[in-house]
Amino acid sequence: MIITAVLTLGLIGFTFAVLLAFLSKKLKVETDPKVDQVNEILPNINCGACGFSGCNPFAEAVVKEGKLFNGCLPGGSQINEEIAKILGITATKSKVEKIVVCRCQAEVGEKKISTTYKGPKTCKASHIVGGAIDCTWGCLGFGDCVKVCPTGALVLKNKRIEVIFDKCIGCGNCVTECPRDLFEYAPFKEKMKLCYVACSNNEKVLGVKAVCSRGCIGCTLCTKVEDSPYEMKGNLSYVNYPEAKNHQSLDAGKNKCPTKCILDLNV
Repeated sequence: MIITAVLTLGLIGFTFAVLLAFLSKKLKVETDPKVDQVNEILPNINCGACGFSGCNPFAEAVVKEGKLFNGCLPGGSQINEEIAKILGITATKSKVEKIVVCRCQAEVGEKKISTTYKGPKTCKASHIVGGAIDCTWGCLGFGDCVKVCPTGALVLKNKRIEVIFDKCIGCGNCVTECPRDLFEYAPFKEKMKLCYVACSNNEKVLGVKAVCSRGCIGCTLCTKVEDSPYEMKGNLSYVNYPEAKNHQSLDAGKNKCPTKCILDLNV
């Protein structure tokens, strides 16, 4: 009986293997070989900066439509030129239209820490239990965002996230990864001069000063300069980027900040 059972199972398995092999050839969807060529060139980091969900959907779309769309931003001009050769078209320069800023630039010594966190060394885990730092708005400093950045534009230094603006492609991976929503989009233009408020704490002045020496205290001084692009949302200052066209007013507002939490965004 055992031998019969083994033979029966073996025959069933063999039959299914033959059937699957037949169906895989019969139902195989033929793809354009150019898609494979484009995929071999792409960095395959699936960042989504091109406007597609990943590198393969992007490759399929450019081959099908015969155009580069926004191009591969992490790959830069060299990869886009290679893709253009495969498609038989003229390459267009990939264009970055937005980058990110991190709205917490306090570092060790500026963030108050009155407890010892011994959980998993990730921002998400620390945020759930409210550990690592006293400020419930600020950067936890474990670098979850650094791990998902496809271009190395984020660097963790002294528990503070530094954005290397010239490397940022505005893919938004850090925006969705940060449990405290610290990343904000800013418009990108070559040789632009902007400022941003590097704080997300929306408490009143005493609440801010109790947990951080670098935070925005809602004093509104930056909003009172001539032609100010700064505006208050609750107790926190923001830059109204569409209105931030006057370099003098940007600098004037920044210089008025008593805690120096308004920083330059130079690209």
